[in-house]
Amino acid sequence: MNIQRRPSELARLEEVRRVGSERTAQVAAVLAEAFAEDPLQAWIMEGVAAAERPARRTDWWSFMIRNAPPGTEVHVAFDGSGAACWHPPGAGKPPAAVVEEFRRMVAELAGERAPAVLASLARIARRAPAEPHWHLAAVGVVPDRWGEGLGARLLAPMLARCDRLGLAAYLESSNARNLGFYRRLGFADCGEVRTVDERVTLTLMRRPPAPAR
Repeated sequence: MNIQRRPSELARLEEVRRVGSERTAQVAAVLAEAFAEDPLQAWIMEGVAAAERPARRTDWWSFMIRNAPPGTEVHVAFDGSGAACWHPPGAGKPPAAVVEEFRRMVAELAGERAPAVLASLARIARRAPAEPHWHLAAVGVVPDRWGEGLGARLLAPMLARCDRLGLAAYLESSNARNLGFYRRLGFADCGEVRTVDERVTLTLMRRPPAPAR
C-alpha cells in the first residue's frame, strides 16, 4: 500500500536531534546493525561465532557510547534508523579503569589475537591530526534505509557547526564503499593506516571548514 505522507510528517521523519545517555541502547543497536559488514569490525570479531556477532557488536557500541569523551555529540534520526557519534576537539585519554575494561572486552572478542587488535587500534589513534578537530567516531544507518540520504542529514548539523567555528572534521574509514559519500560532503583523503597484520586498510579523511562568507 502506498501511504501518502503530509509534508509536515515527512519533515519530522527527516529530523535529526542530539540525544544523551538515555538513548545509548538504541544508538548501540543501530550502529551494530549498520556496521555488520564493516571490514575493521569484522576483522576484530572474526573469531566470534556468527550467531553471537550481532550481540557482541551491540555490546561493543554500547561500551563506546557509554565511555565516549566528555563533550561527545550523539545525533539520531527521528525514527531511530541512523546515528552519528562525534568526539570533541581536545578529547583526552580515557581513565585507566575504562582502558582496562576495554582491554578485557577485546580479549574476550579476539582471544590470542587481542594484542594485534589493541596495537592496531593504537596505531589508528596515533594518526589523528594534531590540530583541533571534531572526530567522526561513527555514523551508521540501518541497511533498509541506505540510499535515502539519511547519512548526509545525520552529519549536516555538526559539519555546519565545524564551518561556523572554523574547525576541521576528521574520520577513519575501513569501508571503501563509503569513501565517495564522505568526499561528496567535503572530506578529502589525508593518508592511510593498516592493521599490524596489514589485512585491513583504513583511509584517513579530513574536511576543512568552509570559508566564511
